[in-house]
Amino acid sequence: MTAGLPELVSASVPGVRQIGGVPAISAEIHMGTNLRLGEGPDAPGAEPLAGFVRGVTERAFLVHEAVTLLEGRPPRTGEVIVGRLVAAQLGVPEAELALGRKLRFEGATFEIVGRFAAPGTTIEAEIWTPLAELRGLTKRDDSSVVFVRMESAAGFPDLELFTRRRLDLELAMIPSATYYRELSDYFAPIRSMAWAMAALIVAGALFGGANTLNAAVQDRLRELAALRAVGYSGLALVRSLAQESLVLAAGGGLVGLLLARVFLAGSSVRIAMSAFSLAVDAPAILVGFSGALLLGLIGTAPAAVRVMRLPIAAALKEP
Repeated sequence: MTAGLPELVSASVPGVRQIGGVPAISAEIHMGTNLRLGEGPDAPGAEPLAGFVRGVTERAFLVHEAVTLLEGRPPRTGEVIVGRLVAAQLGVPEAELALGRKLRFEGATFEIVGRFAAPGTTIEAEIWTPLAELRGLTKRDDSSVVFVRMESAAGFPDLELFTRRRLDLELAMIPSATYYRELSDYFAPIRSMAWAMAALIVAGALFGGANTLNAAVQDRLRELAALRAVGYSGLALVRSLAQESLVLAAGGGLVGLLLARVFLAGSSVRIAMSAFSLAVDAPAILVGFSGALLLGLIGTAPAAVRVMRLPIAAALKEP
Protein backbone atom coordinates (compact mmCIF):
# COMPACT_ATOMS: atom_id res chain seq x y z
CA MET A 1 0.00 0.00 0.00
CA THR A 2 1.42 3.36 -0.98
CA ALA A 3 2.24 5.95 1.64
CA GLY A 4 -0.33 8.42 0.31
CA LEU A 5 -3.24 5.97 0.31
CA PRO A 6 -5.16 7.59 3.23
CA GLU A 7 -5.42 10.89 1.36
CA LEU A 8 -6.40 9.07 -1.83
CA VAL A 9 -9.16 7.16 -0.02
CA SER A 10 -10.44 10.30 1.68
CA ALA A 11 -10.69 12.13 -1.64
CA SER A 12 -12.20 9.24 -3.61
CA VAL A 13 -14.61 7.47 -1.25
CA PRO A 14 -17.73 9.20 0.10
CA GLY A 15 -18.99 8.37 3.56
CA VAL A 16 -15.66 8.37 5.41
CA ARG A 17 -16.24 9.52 9.00
CA GLN A 18 -14.87 12.95 9.85
CA ILE A 19 -13.86 13.69 13.46
CA GLY A 20 -13.05 17.32 14.10
CA GLY A 21 -12.70 17.79 10.35
CA VAL A 22 -10.08 15.03 10.12
CA PRO A 23 -10.83 11.84 8.15
CA ALA A 24 -10.79 8.76 10.39
CA ILE A 25 -8.23 6.91 8.24
CA SER A 26 -5.11 5.40 9.74
CA ALA A 27 -2.19 4.02 7.72
CA GLU A 28 -0.11 1.63 9.84
CA ILE A 29 2.82 -0.77 9.73
CA HIS A 30 2.42 -3.96 11.76
CA MET A 31 5.53 -6.02 12.39
CA GLY A 32 7.07 -8.48 14.78
CA THR A 33 10.62 -7.66 15.75
CA ASN A 34 13.34 -8.35 18.29
CA LEU A 35 13.36 -5.87 21.16
CA ARG A 36 16.05 -5.10 23.68
CA LEU A 37 15.68 -3.18 26.92
CA GLY A 38 18.07 -0.41 27.91
CA GLU A 39 20.25 1.94 25.88
CA GLY A 40 23.30 -0.16 24.96
CA PRO A 41 24.44 -3.73 24.35
CA ASP A 42 25.79 -3.97 27.90
CA ALA A 43 22.60 -2.71 29.52
CA PRO A 44 20.42 -5.04 31.60
CA GLY A 45 17.93 -6.91 29.45
CA ALA A 46 20.23 -6.86 26.40
CA GLU A 47 18.93 -10.29 25.31
CA PRO A 48 16.44 -10.09 22.40
CA LEU A 49 12.74 -10.32 23.17
CA ALA A 50 10.06 -11.04 20.56
CA GLY A 51 7.58 -8.18 20.47
CA PHE A 52 4.97 -6.57 18.23
CA VAL A 53 5.45 -3.01 16.99
CA ARG A 54 2.83 -0.86 15.26
CA GLY A 55 3.81 2.26 13.32
CA VAL A 56 1.03 4.83 13.63
CA THR A 57 0.13 8.46 13.08
CA GLU A 58 -2.00 10.66 15.30
CA ARG A 59 -5.04 9.47 13.32
CA ALA A 60 -4.75 6.00 14.86
CA PHE A 61 -6.55 7.32 17.93
CA LEU A 62 -9.50 8.32 15.72
CA VAL A 63 -9.85 4.78 14.37
CA HIS A 64 -9.06 2.64 17.41
CA GLU A 65 -11.62 3.98 19.86
CA ALA A 66 -10.77 1.42 22.54
CA VAL A 67 -7.28 2.88 22.99
CA THR A 68 -6.92 5.26 25.94
CA LEU A 69 -3.71 6.80 27.24
CA LEU A 70 -3.26 5.92 30.91
CA GLU A 71 -0.26 8.17 31.38
CA GLY A 72 2.17 10.17 29.28
CA ARG A 73 1.51 11.47 25.77
CA PRO A 74 1.47 10.28 22.14
CA PRO A 75 4.90 9.41 20.69
CA ARG A 76 7.11 11.66 18.61
CA THR A 77 10.32 10.88 16.77
CA GLY A 78 12.51 8.55 18.82
CA GLU A 79 9.66 7.70 21.21
CA VAL A 80 7.16 4.91 21.80
CA ILE A 81 4.10 4.23 23.89
CA VAL A 82 3.48 0.74 25.28
CA GLY A 83 0.30 -1.18 26.03
CA ARG A 84 -0.36 -2.22 29.59
CA LEU A 85 0.18 -5.92 28.71
CA VAL A 86 3.50 -5.49 26.90
CA ALA A 87 5.49 -6.36 30.03
CA ALA A 88 3.51 -9.58 30.46
CA GLN A 89 3.93 -10.44 26.77
CA LEU A 90 7.69 -9.88 26.92
CA GLY A 91 7.99 -11.62 30.28
CA VAL A 92 9.71 -8.70 32.03
CA PRO A 93 8.85 -6.68 35.17
CA GLU A 94 6.53 -3.69 34.76
CA ALA A 95 9.31 -1.40 36.00
CA GLU A 96 11.37 -2.18 32.89
CA LEU A 97 8.74 -0.42 30.76
CA ALA A 98 8.10 2.60 32.95
CA LEU A 99 8.02 6.10 31.47
CA GLY A 100 11.51 7.31 30.65
CA ARG A 101 12.95 3.82 30.11
CA LYS A 102 14.53 2.87 26.80
CA LEU A 103 13.75 0.27 24.14
CA ARG A 104 15.87 -0.76 21.16
CA PHE A 105 14.67 -2.31 17.93
CA GLU A 106 15.51 -2.06 14.22
CA GLY A 107 18.85 -0.47 15.11
CA ALA A 108 17.39 2.55 16.94
CA THR A 109 16.78 3.51 20.57
CA PHE A 110 13.39 4.77 21.69
CA GLU A 111 12.19 6.39 24.90
CA ILE A 112 8.93 5.25 26.48
CA VAL A 113 6.72 8.33 26.85
CA GLY A 114 3.29 6.80 27.47
CA ARG A 115 1.23 3.79 28.47
CA PHE A 116 -2.16 2.93 27.03
CA ALA A 117 -5.03 0.51 27.56
CA ALA A 118 -7.45 -1.04 25.09
CA PRO A 119 -9.77 -3.31 27.10
CA GLY A 120 -11.05 -6.38 25.29
CA THR A 121 -8.40 -6.27 22.53
CA THR A 122 -4.89 -7.62 21.92
CA ILE A 123 -3.71 -4.08 21.12
CA GLU A 124 -2.70 -3.80 24.78
CA ALA A 125 0.28 -6.08 24.04
CA GLU A 126 1.66 -3.77 21.32
CA ILE A 127 4.25 -1.02 21.13
CA TRP A 128 3.29 2.06 19.12
CA THR A 129 5.83 4.34 17.46
CA PRO A 130 5.60 7.07 14.76
CA LEU A 131 4.88 5.62 11.33
CA ALA A 132 7.32 7.82 9.40
CA GLU A 133 10.29 6.83 11.56
CA LEU A 134 9.43 3.14 11.39
CA ARG A 135 9.21 3.40 7.60
CA GLY A 136 12.72 4.83 7.51
CA LEU A 137 14.17 2.18 9.82
CA THR A 138 12.60 -0.69 7.90
CA LYS A 139 13.25 0.95 4.50
CA ARG A 140 9.60 0.69 3.51
CA ASP A 141 7.56 3.21 1.57
CA ASP A 142 4.29 1.35 2.03
CA SER A 143 1.93 0.41 4.85
CA SER A 144 0.80 -2.96 6.15
CA VAL A 145 -2.83 -1.87 6.45
CA VAL A 146 -5.05 1.21 6.25
CA PHE A 147 -7.97 1.37 8.68
CA VAL A 148 -10.99 3.36 7.51
CA ARG A 149 -14.01 4.27 9.63
CA MET A 150 -17.18 4.84 7.66
CA GLU A 151 -20.21 6.82 8.76
CA SER A 152 -22.32 3.68 8.35
CA ALA A 153 -22.22 0.21 6.83
CA ALA A 154 -23.92 1.66 3.76
CA GLY A 155 -20.55 3.13 2.76
CA PHE A 156 -18.82 -0.26 2.51
CA PRO A 157 -19.82 -0.83 -1.15
CA ASP A 158 -18.21 2.48 -2.17
CA LEU A 159 -15.02 1.54 -0.36
CA GLU A 160 -14.98 -1.92 -1.95
CA LEU A 161 -15.61 -0.40 -5.37
CA PHE A 162 -12.59 1.86 -4.89
CA THR A 163 -10.34 -1.10 -4.03
CA ARG A 164 -11.57 -3.06 -7.07
CA ARG A 165 -11.08 -0.18 -9.47
CA ARG A 166 -7.55 0.65 -8.35
CA LEU A 167 -5.90 -2.53 -9.59
CA ASP A 168 -2.53 -0.78 -9.61
CA LEU A 169 -2.60 -0.55 -5.79
CA GLU A 170 -3.41 -4.26 -5.24
CA LEU A 171 -5.90 -3.55 -2.44
CA ALA A 172 -8.39 -5.76 -0.63
CA MET A 173 -11.22 -4.44 1.55
CA ILE A 174 -12.02 -6.55 4.61
CA PRO A 175 -14.59 -5.37 7.23
CA SER A 176 -13.29 -5.60 10.78
CA ALA A 177 -16.06 -8.02 11.76
CA THR A 178 -15.04 -10.40 8.97
CA TYR A 179 -11.37 -10.17 9.86
CA TYR A 180 -11.91 -10.94 13.53
CA ARG A 181 -14.34 -13.75 12.70
CA GLU A 182 -11.68 -15.38 10.52
CA LEU A 183 -9.12 -14.84 13.26
CA SER A 184 -11.47 -16.47 15.75
CA ASP A 185 -11.88 -19.44 13.41
CA TYR A 186 -8.09 -19.76 13.26
CA PHE A 187 -7.97 -20.18 17.03
CA ALA A 188 -10.96 -22.55 17.09
CA PRO A 189 -8.80 -25.65 17.85
CA ILE A 190 -7.33 -23.95 20.92
CA ARG A 191 -10.81 -22.90 22.04
CA SER A 192 -12.07 -26.46 21.56
CA MET A 193 -9.21 -27.81 23.63
CA ALA A 194 -10.01 -25.34 26.41
CA TRP A 195 -13.68 -26.43 26.38
CA ALA A 196 -12.61 -30.08 26.48
CA MET A 197 -10.43 -29.40 29.53
CA ALA A 198 -13.31 -27.54 31.18
CA ALA A 199 -15.64 -30.47 30.47
CA LEU A 200 -13.18 -32.90 32.08
CA ILE A 201 -12.93 -30.69 35.17
CA VAL A 202 -16.72 -30.44 35.39
CA ALA A 203 -17.07 -34.22 35.02
CA GLY A 204 -14.51 -34.80 37.77
CA ALA A 205 -16.31 -32.38 40.10
CA LEU A 206 -19.70 -33.91 39.28
CA PHE A 207 -18.64 -37.52 39.88
CA GLY A 208 -16.72 -36.55 43.01
CA GLY A 209 -19.73 -34.77 44.47
CA ALA A 210 -22.10 -37.60 43.54
CA ASN A 211 -19.84 -40.18 45.19
CA THR A 212 -19.52 -38.06 48.31
CA LEU A 213 -23.28 -37.63 48.66
CA ASN A 214 -23.89 -41.30 47.92
CA ALA A 215 -21.43 -42.25 50.65
CA ALA A 216 -23.24 -39.89 53.03
CA VAL A 217 -26.53 -41.68 52.29
CA GLN A 218 -24.86 -45.04 52.95
CA ASP A 219 -23.67 -43.83 56.36
CA ARG A 220 -27.17 -42.58 57.24
CA LEU A 221 -29.31 -45.45 55.96
CA ARG A 222 -30.85 -46.23 59.37
CA GLU A 223 -31.58 -42.56 60.01
CA LEU A 224 -33.24 -42.13 56.61
CA ALA A 225 -35.18 -45.40 57.03
CA ALA A 226 -36.43 -44.24 60.45
CA LEU A 227 -37.66 -40.99 58.91
CA ARG A 228 -39.49 -42.93 56.20
CA ALA A 229 -41.00 -45.19 58.88
CA VAL A 230 -42.45 -42.26 60.85
CA GLY A 231 -44.15 -40.84 57.79
CA TYR A 232 -41.67 -38.75 55.81
CA SER A 233 -42.00 -39.33 52.07
CA GLY A 234 -39.07 -40.19 49.83
CA LEU A 235 -39.56 -36.88 48.01
CA ALA A 236 -39.18 -34.94 51.25
CA LEU A 237 -35.88 -36.73 51.98
CA VAL A 238 -34.67 -36.04 48.44
CA ARG A 239 -35.43 -32.33 48.91
CA SER A 240 -33.43 -32.39 52.12
CA LEU A 241 -30.46 -33.99 50.35
CA ALA A 242 -30.73 -31.48 47.52
CA GLN A 243 -30.69 -28.58 49.99
CA GLU A 244 -27.65 -30.05 51.72
CA SER A 245 -25.88 -30.47 48.37
CA LEU A 246 -26.75 -26.94 47.27
CA VAL A 247 -25.36 -25.44 50.49
CA LEU A 248 -22.09 -27.33 50.02
CA ALA A 249 -21.93 -26.39 46.33
CA ALA A 250 -22.62 -22.73 47.13
CA GLY A 251 -19.85 -22.73 49.72
CA GLY A 252 -17.42 -24.33 47.29
CA GLY A 253 -18.44 -21.93 44.52
CA LEU A 254 -17.91 -18.89 46.75
CA VAL A 255 -14.47 -20.12 47.80
CA GLY A 256 -13.54 -20.78 44.16
CA LEU A 257 -14.72 -17.35 43.03
CA LEU A 258 -12.85 -15.68 45.89
CA LEU A 259 -9.64 -17.48 44.92
CA ALA A 260 -10.17 -16.53 41.27
CA ARG A 261 -10.73 -12.92 42.28
CA VAL A 262 -7.55 -12.85 44.34
CA PHE A 263 -5.18 -14.84 42.11
CA LEU A 264 -6.56 -14.61 38.55
CA ALA A 265 -8.31 -11.25 38.16
CA GLY A 266 -6.08 -8.86 36.25
CA SER A 267 -3.48 -11.48 35.36
CA SER A 268 -2.46 -11.93 31.73
CA VAL A 269 -1.96 -14.84 29.38
CA ARG A 270 0.75 -14.78 26.70
CA ILE A 271 -0.03 -16.15 23.24
CA ALA A 272 2.59 -15.81 20.49
CA MET A 273 3.50 -12.09 20.24
CA SER A 274 0.30 -11.01 21.93
CA ALA A 275 -1.41 -11.27 25.30
CA PHE A 276 -4.82 -10.87 26.89
CA SER A 277 -5.95 -10.23 30.43
CA LEU A 278 -8.27 -12.34 32.57
CA ALA A 279 -11.28 -10.65 34.13
CA VAL A 280 -13.47 -11.94 36.95
CA ASP A 281 -16.41 -9.66 36.19
CA ALA A 282 -20.13 -9.86 36.93
CA PRO A 283 -21.01 -12.24 34.03
CA ALA A 284 -18.13 -14.58 34.97
CA ILE A 285 -19.23 -14.62 38.61
CA LEU A 286 -22.85 -15.28 37.64
CA VAL A 287 -21.94 -18.13 35.27
CA GLY A 288 -19.44 -19.65 37.72
CA PHE A 289 -21.75 -19.56 40.73
CA SER A 290 -24.75 -20.82 38.71
CA GLY A 291 -22.59 -23.65 37.36
CA ALA A 292 -21.54 -24.65 40.88
CA LEU A 293 -25.19 -24.76 42.02
CA LEU A 294 -26.18 -26.76 38.94
CA LEU A 295 -23.42 -29.30 39.54
CA GLY A 296 -24.53 -29.62 43.16
CA LEU A 297 -28.10 -30.25 42.09
CA ILE A 298 -27.21 -32.79 39.37
CA GLY A 299 -24.83 -34.57 41.73
CA THR A 300 -27.79 -35.31 44.00
CA ALA A 301 -29.40 -37.60 41.39
CA PRO A 302 -27.72 -40.95 42.29
CA ALA A 303 -28.36 -40.45 46.02
CA ALA A 304 -31.95 -39.37 45.31
CA VAL A 305 -32.63 -42.56 43.34
CA ARG A 306 -31.24 -44.63 46.19
CA VAL A 307 -33.38 -42.84 48.77
CA MET A 308 -36.54 -43.24 46.70
CA ARG A 309 -35.92 -47.00 46.38
CA LEU A 310 -34.85 -47.43 50.01
CA PRO A 311 -36.22 -50.67 51.56
CA ILE A 312 -37.29 -49.47 55.00
CA ALA A 313 -37.24 -52.83 56.83
CA ALA A 314 -33.84 -53.85 55.50
CA ALA A 315 -32.33 -50.40 56.13
CA LEU A 316 -33.47 -50.44 59.77
CA LYS A 317 -31.46 -53.62 60.29
CA GLU A 318 -28.24 -52.00 58.99
CA PRO A 319 -25.51 -51.99 61.66
